[in-house]
Amino acid sequence: MQAEEPCAPGAPGAPGARGKQHAPGPEPRLSSQLLPELYSFLARVLFYLVPVYLAGYLGLNIIWLLLGALLWMWWRRNRRGKLGRLAAAFEFLDNERQFISRELLGQHLPAWIHFPDVERVEWANKIISQIWPYLSIIMENKFREKLEPKIREKSSHLRTFTFTKLYFGQKCPRINGVKAHTNKHNRRQVVLDLQICYIGDCEISVELQKIQAGVNGIQLQGTLRVILDPLLEDKPFVGAVTVFFLQKPHLQINWTGLTNLLDAPGINEVSDSLLEDLIAAHLVLPNRVTVPVKKGLDVTNVRFPLPCGVIRVHLLEAQKLAQMDHFLGIRGKSDPYAKVSIGLQHFRSKTIYKNLNPTWNEVFEFIVYEVPGQDLEVDLYDEDTDRDDFLGSLQICLGDVMTNRVVDEWFVLNDISSGRLHLRLEWLSLIADPEALTDDHAGLSTAILVVFLDSACNLPRNPFDYLNGEYRAKKLSRCAKVGVCQQRPFFLCQAICRQEDMYEQGKAAWRVAMG
Repeated sequence: MQAEEPCAPGAPGAPGARGKQHAPGPEPRLSSQLLPELYSFLARVLFYLVPVYLAGYLGLNIIWLLLGALLWMWWRRNRRGKLGRLAAAFEFLDNERQFISRELLGQHLPAWIHFPDVERVEWANKIISQIWPYLSIIMENKFREKLEPKIREKSSHLRTFTFTKLYFGQKCPRINGVKAHTNKHNRRQVVLDLQICYIGDCEISVELQKIQAGVNGIQLQGTLRVILDPLLEDKPFVGAVTVFFLQKPHLQINWTGLTNLLDAPGINEVSDSLLEDLIAAHLVLPNRVTVPVKKGLDVTNVRFPLPCGVIRVHLLEAQKLAQMDHFLGIRGKSDPYAKVSIGLQHFRSKTIYKNLNPTWNEVFEFIVYEVPGQDLEVDLYDEDTDRDDFLGSLQICLGDVMTNRVVDEWFVLNDISSGRLHLRLEWLSLIADPEALTDDHAGLSTAILVVFLDSACNLPRNPFDYLNGEYRAKKLSRCAKVGVCQQRPFFLCQAICRQEDMYEQGKAAWRVAMG
């Protein structure tokens, strides 16, 4: 007899299709599902009971146990929040069109509303997405062949440093928009502002003396300016490429391994801020990276250009600020102060206590390097003992100030229910005529001192040759002298100074140049 083939339950012709259905062999399937869950439950129970047992065994106070539990819950909440934000960013990146359509649903926008300044470059994003796997392979080889040996050579304690995992993920950087700037007075350069957005699922793990650490996910957003200058009449048609961030980019990192401790409350903000400062020290104005394209071309003026001008900010007064101080539910007043910044230049005003209509009458001066591009940012805060409360902010385009020369207005504060700020902004242009230098009776700055450091020689081989932090280098032998650099590196030192300080600083600069 031919054996009958078993039929699927519920299929036509199956024995249990008309009557009661029986699932074949449920016992092995249930046991395979219950055992891992049971093991996981027992592991969690042991994880929670071991600290309690150790606390009782060591005779510790119950307060230490509660404090540890609170810190662990706080860290867990912060960790889940970071993972949630990363997942939301991934979801938005995958469904960008649906999210935008959902936000614009029901809003009847007129046909003349458009954004001509910033253009979408989906073709560039498709090219980046196509070549991203090959770029990942190139970066992995560079990390292992170039970066890893250099890190090991830094110190004897880093000889075991190894990249155990290098995976740059499938999510590639995106260019959300491009804005091109044209200048009729200078047709030998092209200026592009790229809105960079990188929400990466990269996994980078390192190991040092059996201690593992790493990164699992990075978010980076900022506006990167690319300058093609000068334009040439023959190949390669571009002399050099200069890149920098106009403002400090936003960075958020998801740590793994031992560096997972950096996600602890209070530490994560400090760690991300330190990395942002590290990026700013190399890639945020006035810092920039210039890559020569044409060989033999002098790119000194491109790498260290003179500033566009100086903006003088008069922080005068504010009115109708929000009440942030509370006592037993009763609203009081505020202790306002202002933070004024352009790029990496920051100033803080004095604090006016118990006043919703403060008067500062303070003056700040900023060197401006790129117009258009750089903006004046003013943030108001209420000074408190624990954490300062936000009172509003402003962002003013410096291009309008340069056009109008003087702006004296009341500005309504953003991101707050009430409040306005009175500012007087003056644009000061730079001229090279020394006879035009005049003294300011109000004690304000009248000139900028620019020092080009051409080269150096007879330098010590290590910083320990300097004694007690003073510039007293040991006398080196003739064979140990460091020769004048062949590539003529230039360093630009810019500072606003008063007229009476010009001569002293000029003598100091001459002493530096003469050695």
